[in-house]
Amino acid sequence: MKRLRKFSISVIATACLLAFGSSSAFAKTGWADTFETAEVMYSSVTQNSGFSATQYLDSMSDNDYYVVDNTNGSSEITYSVVATPPANFDIVMGVIKMNASGAILSIQMDNWNGRGYPEAISWNAKPGEKVYFRIMDNGINSYNEPYTIQFTKTS
Repeated sequence: MKRLRKFSISVIATACLLAFGSSSAFAKTGWADTFETAEVMYSSVTQNSGFSATQYLDSMSDNDYYVVDNTNGSSEITYSVVATPPANFDIVMGVIKMNASGAILSIQMDNWNGRGYPEAISWNAKPGEKVYFRIMDNGINSYNEPYTIQFTKTS
């Protein structure tokens, strides 16, 4: 009887820890959720010509930020960014361009293509500018499949 009670307590404790004390392996709330924690796709310091990531949005309130950082650059760069959701998942790609002092130069929301179709932009960043990309879902979706984001520097 003591054994059964100890076993029951350990099973209940384990279930509580799993339910309340840990996050899913796929959950990404808390990762790249702000301008300050944005994942760097391009930096004028390292000057990578490409970037690709596969991530999950784990709820309607989850957002992932990525940045093209040309604050230390000496010339304008042009690039393209493509965010591809899983089938039957609708994403919004917000694009926020800022100058060297952090003032917002422009904001746009790309949400034209619907469920399962990529959102894409080709643009530029002048010396001193940063461009943030905010990936978020558009409505209730199935959160068990990842989206991909790709950056390609074109010049």
